[in-house]
Amino acid sequence: MGAESLAWVAVFAIAPVTGIYYPVSVLPNWLQTIAAGLPSSHVFEGMRALLFTHHFRIDLLLYAVFLNLFYFGIGVAVFLAAFHAARIRGLLLQQGE
Repeated sequence: MGAESLAWVAVFAIAPVTGIYYPVSVLPNWLQTIAAGLPSSHVFEGMRALLFTHHFRIDLLLYAVFLNLFYFGIGVAVFLAAFHAARIRGLLLQQGE
């Protein structure tokens, strides 16, 4: 239950930074830097551009895809490092090797 409440707090804390409610350009400069590292902010800015200017911004979509792949790669690397460390320490007794 504690992890669920932490997850909801994280969602509500990140939501304003991603540009769900208003454009990222209205944020302070230091928050715009954080928003640039979130793939969802690029998706919302692209949808906002599509709604207001009727132009599809492929650059924002590609940047969001790149960030997703980057974070996925980091996640896979961390998982493999933890898995390797667990195998060395013998913490995976039920692995079926």
